[in-house]
Amino acid sequence: MPSPDLAHMTAILAEVPAAFAFARLSEPAFVGGWSLGSLGLTEVAEGVYRGTSLFDGSAAHVDIRPVPALGLIDFGVGSLTARTPRIYIRVTPGPDLGHPEGRCQIALHALRAAGSPDERWARTCTTHETEILLIKAQLETAFAGTGA
Repeated sequence: MPSPDLAHMTAILAEVPAAFAFARLSEPAFVGGWSLGSLGLTEVAEGVYRGTSLFDGSAAHVDIRPVPALGLIDFGVGSLTARTPRIYIRVTPGPDLGHPEGRCQIALHALRAAGSPDERWARTCTTHETEILLIKAQLETAFAGTGA
């Protein structure tokens, strides 16, 4: 039986080209500016970044795995030595979904780990609803700054 408690997705239409959104969403510095659970990402090992949770100040370790051909960015989250790809973003060019050129749809997905307490999962879902708004605003601001 399908369960809404196993995964969460939120999406938004951004007024930027998909290639621009994908490139920025693959950059650790950009991700560290909107990800409330891992702010200020800095590299601590080859391809592994550490950020700080805005909620409790704890360390969060992330690796970023972009797959350009699919418009997919996997985020492995966990510890310095063990991370699981539980968060991912799909960037889809606007025209592929009937939207005008120069726009893209961004979908932010989360997979619930076994044993994740209900309160923590609810926080993740609510946080992602806010983060998708931050992603849109920050992408559009950055794109406007390019003069394109």
